[in-house]
Amino acid sequence: MSRLVLTTRNIPRPFESVDRHAPVQFWLWPNLLSLQAPLVAVLWQVLLTRSMHLRLNPFEPWTLGLTVWLIYVTDHLIDTAQPAGGEWEPARKDFCRGHWHKFLYLAIAGGFILTVLVRHFLPAATVRAGWQLSAVVACYFALIHLAPANWRRGWPRELAVATLFTVGTLGIVWMANGQGIAPLLPPALLFMLLCWTNCSLIETWEWEASGAHDAEAPNRVTRWVAEHLTVVGVVIATASGVLGLGSLLSAGFAVAASLSGLALALLGISRSAIPARFASPAADLALCTPIVVLVFLWLR
Repeated sequence: MSRLVLTTRNIPRPFESVDRHAPVQFWLWPNLLSLQAPLVAVLWQVLLTRSMHLRLNPFEPWTLGLTVWLIYVTDHLIDTAQPAGGEWEPARKDFCRGHWHKFLYLAIAGGFILTVLVRHFLPAATVRAGWQLSAVVACYFALIHLAPANWRRGWPRELAVATLFTVGTLGIVWMANGQGIAPLLPPALLFMLLCWTNCSLIETWEWEASGAHDAEAPNRVTRWVAEHLTVVGVVIATASGVLGLGSLLSAGFAVAASLSGLALALLGISRSAIPARFASPAADLALCTPIVVLVFLWLR
């Protein structure tokens, strides 16, 4: 990533006053340690599995969480291997920059544990599918980190991230279902839309906070989603309810997707009051709604 260039572009006031050296609130730690994305993936995978009355290998959710964590940590390590640009960068990357050697050791340990899980505890079909998806992710990494920084304007890469995240999270459920892909299309599409909205919010808000040059701006579609976050969130929530009533989604999945859509809409309404360093934690927290449904199902 090229160096950020500060501009005089109008930025919402909470973004202007961010202090990258401010004390870290306790609830930011999951974001700083890159734990929120793995949690989101595991929660939605478990919820969909419960909704479809399927049984997964008990090691598969743990493998998914560890894999997602390694991907995110690797991405942060690559980014922080380059000099910081501008006066601001996301708190998670600033934290990784200051503790890169610890993250590197943890990533090596995580890679070893993942290797053990893959070799000894997962079905062969799951391993083959995982390697295939890993090859696609590796190609994406190469494009993102080797291509010119301003190429992001040409296509909505956040949609690619959301698609890969969806396939990685729900693909194993499709394999376990054994009834074709049709039953999984509605939940997969909704989850992908939630992830795309999440990524668009984070990418756009953090770009605005960075003061980066317009040449490094996210794709126009990505910015449109972030600028119309309230409407997009309400549409997702409404679509989830309609699909649930039409029996195309389980009640639990429909409730979780509706709650996430409404949470994203609320972030859109509250945008001017949200500091930039809280954008990513808040956006990821909005996708953690399956825990509400899972706790309800457990208590019932």
